[in-house]
Parts: sequence; C-alpha cells; structure tokens
Amino acid sequence: MKAKKIALGLLILGLNFVSCSKNDDSVEIIESTPEYPMKTLIENGIMELNNTKVNSPNTFELGYKFKPFKNGKITALGVRVPENDTYRITLWNVDTEEILKTINVTSSSGLLSFEDIDPINIESGTSYFVSVNTNDYYSFNDGGNVIFPAEIDNILITGYGSYFGQNQTLPVNFGNTAYLGMVDIKFIPNN
Repeated sequence: MKAKKIALGLLILGLNFVSCSKNDDSVEIIESTPEYPMKTLIENGIMELNNTKVNSPNTFELGYKFKPFKNGKITALGVRVPENDTYRITLWNVDTEEILKTINVTSSSGLLSFEDIDPINIESGTSYFVSVNTNDYYSFNDGGNVIFPAEIDNILITGYGSYFGQNQTLPVNFGNTAYLGMVDIKFIPNN
C-alpha cells in the first residue's frame, strides 16, 4: 500500500513538471495602440475644413512638425487629399534635416490612405516633420485662433509648415493658426 502511495505521488509530481514547462517561443508581445495625430486632431474638432483645392496652379511641400513624448516607431505614412493620384510623402528629422523616409502613397479621393513602411524608430524630444508634395489639398483652421501647439496622445504637434514648389525641401517657416494638406503618421509608442 505504501509503495502505491509513493508511486502515485511520483506520478503526480512528474505530471506537474511536464505540464508546467516553459515555452519561450510562445511569449506574446503586446504593442501599444497605434496613434494617428493629425487624423485625431481633425476628428476631435480642434480645427475645421474651410476650403478644398484641386489642381491648384501652385505645388507645395505641406505638413506638420511634431515631437513625441515617448520613444516609439512610425510604421506607416498616409495622406488625405481631394483627388485620386499618387503623392510623395516624406518623413524628416528636423534637428538634423535628414530625410528618414520617402514613399509614394496612392490616395482615394477624400479618404485617408496609408502605406506601411519598415518601422522607423523615433525618440522623445526630437523634432520631426511629415510632408506631402501636392497641388491638391484641404485647408483647415479654427477661425483664426491658434491651433498649434496641440497635444494629441503621445505627440505634440508644434506647427504647420509649407515650402513652395515641387522640390523635396524641408520647410523652415511654421504657422500656428491654419493647416493645409492632410498628411499623417502611424505612431506606435513604446510601452
């Protein structure tokens, strides 16, 4: 009888070891919820659409300057313009004036269209700029009131910038009462 109890005890102990084995390959990594700063700013009613331009005689490099509050990565670039076409989107490091990524995004008239990119790590406190080169754009404002800086989730949008022409040039002058275009990022902050 004592032998049966010992055998049963060893069997239960053995089953516990087998069933509790750790498999490091099954660890699930949970990413933060993606953030879309300009989309969120518009959806929250911070600024309103006031004009639409299609095939304007003038082409601009249009976009916004921002600083993340957290380190993270940008995994997509997007555009919303009033025309079906392909547009050049550029992500810049403002502090170094370096182009981090340039892609072409095909828009669906009036809808926000994104293209995934290889993740680009960005750092808290560093200034970045995302732009679209276009002659088709929306104009947003808040009746002349100051819009920027605007804090959206883990991003501080510090201003709107534009550069006249088709050249891929980082704007150096920034405004705070209006916004032309509609270019955006998909930002995933680090946990």
